[in-house]
Amino acid sequence: MRVPRLLIESELSDGRVLDLPADTLRHAVSVLRLRDGAPCRVFDGAGREHHAVLTVSGRRAGSLRVGPVAAEPTTPARPIRLLQGIARGDHMDLAIQKAVELGVAEIWPVLSARSVSGGGHRRVEKRYRHWEGVLRAATEQCGRNELASLDPPRELRAVLEALPVRGLRAVADPAGDPPEAWRGAQPDSRDDPVTLLVGPEGGLEPEEIALARGAGFRGLRLGPRVLRTETASIAGLTVLQTLFGDLG
Repeated sequence: MRVPRLLIESELSDGRVLDLPADTLRHAVSVLRLRDGAPCRVFDGAGREHHAVLTVSGRRAGSLRVGPVAAEPTTPARPIRLLQGIARGDHMDLAIQKAVELGVAEIWPVLSARSVSGGGHRRVEKRYRHWEGVLRAATEQCGRNELASLDPPRELRAVLEALPVRGLRAVADPAGDPPEAWRGAQPDSRDDPVTLLVGPEGGLEPEEIALARGAGFRGLRLGPRVLRTETASIAGLTVLQTLFGDLG
């Protein structure tokens, strides 16, 4: 039987009682259909996860009694960073959701030429809050007990300038090298991140790919077919996790 998991960013210890925020209680009761006395798990988004029991007091109050440790930290073997070209609606949601499931440590939404022309920039501040919810829900569902970070949306040039110096950098590019050509490329240490840049619907403009290559990115070819942006993210992250992360 699958045990529901709840995210509460608070200190967890055996025996502690935590009051549930209203939105978490509503999610537990209305979405997960948990009732008073139901067993569950609680995790703090920083790697700690415990057994817990839900107490419901009326319609608007509830708490969790924290029990013993339920799982070890699920920190990925290597930090992987996704630079995701902002796509419309469900495409962006799916890219974020699957990135979380694939163990990405950081997600940076990127405003590029085709995300702007395709309307992907509209109401970006409101959408950012929505993406935070997608990320948190995906974390609860996939068994991770640490939250990936979600950066504020930025223009591509600003993103490239903000990247740390160390680590491997890949850009999804039909003219790039196939995955087998990447096997000899290893980051300097286990702590050095691997960064993947994926364009929005329609991909990156040639000038943007050239800009990325000038910033140290190497092209990664993901087969002979045209992939949707969310599919390219899934495929690229799977390749990099297989070569350098915890899928290998």
